[in-house]
Amino acid sequence: MPIGFIADMEFAWGFQARVAGLSKTSPSFQYPPPSVILGSIAESIAKKNSIGEKMGKMLIPALSRELLAIGLKPLNCFPVRYQALGRIIAIRESGGIEYPNPKYISKSFDAPARGYTVLSTYDGDAPKIRVFTVFKRDIIDLCGDRYNISGEDFWRIHRLGSKESIVSILDVLEVGYGEIKQEKDKVIETTYSFPVDEELNIKPIEMMGEWKDEIYINPYRIESYDERENPVTNYMFGRKIIKFKVPIISVIMPFSTPLCKVEIHGRSSAYTYGDEVVIGYG
Repeated sequence: MPIGFIADMEFAWGFQARVAGLSKTSPSFQYPPPSVILGSIAESIAKKNSIGEKMGKMLIPALSRELLAIGLKPLNCFPVRYQALGRIIAIRESGGIEYPNPKYISKSFDAPARGYTVLSTYDGDAPKIRVFTVFKRDIIDLCGDRYNISGEDFWRIHRLGSKESIVSILDVLEVGYGEIKQEKDKVIETTYSFPVDEELNIKPIEMMGEWKDEIYINPYRIESYDERENPVTNYMFGRKIIKFKVPIISVIMPFSTPLCKVEIHGRSSAYTYGDEVVIGYG
C-alpha cells in the first residue's frame, strides 16, 4: 500500500537549480526538479541516520526505486527567471597552463552569467509551494540496511537547490496506508505538475490556466551515481529524461489556480487524498 507526504515549503527568495549541459551560462528551472526534491529528502535521512557521503550517494537511487509519484504546485507565487554575473574561480587548462595560477591572477577568474529563479508572490507573503510525494512503502533498502521514510525527514529539509536556496517547512501531512486512493484508466483533474510520457500513457487533454514544459532527470529511473551511469551525464545526452508539465500562476489572474484534465492508462496511476491529486507510476 502506498504512503504519501504533502509538504508546504516557504522560500526565502527563490532557488537556483540550473539546467545541465547548456554551457556555463545555463538558466535555472521554473521550479526545483523532482531529483532536487529527492536529494533534499535523502540529505535529511542521511543526517538522521549518520550516513556518510559514500553511502549517501546511494540514497537518491534508493528513494527512486520506491517512488510512485511526485509533483508540486505554487500556492501564492510565480517564477521569474534571470541570469546574474558572478565572479568565480576558473578551473581550466589553456596553452599548457593550468588555472587557477598565482602567476596569472587575472586569467584565474571568470564571470559567467548564472541562472536564478525568483519566486515572486502576489499576496505580499513569502513564496510557497506544495509538494506531494507518494512512495510504495515507508522503508528504503540501502546496502543491506533498512531506513524509514517519515514526515520528520520532510520537516528537516532546509534547502532546494544550491546552498543559497533556503526553504522553511510550514507543514507536513503524512498520509498513511489506506488513506490514499489509487486510480487508473480514467480522466482525472490535477493542479500538480505531472510527467508526460508515452511509456506511461499520460496525456493532457484540457488545460485551464498556464502550463509550461520542463525536461528533468527521470526521478523514477535514477539508478546510480558512478562514472559509468551518472544522471547528469545522461541528462546532457538525452538519456533517462522525462518531460513534466508544470503549473504557472498567471500574473494577470493570480487567484486562478491552473488545472489540467489528464487521461491516464496502462502503467500510470493517479494518487488522491481529498482534493490533492498527483500523477505517476502504479
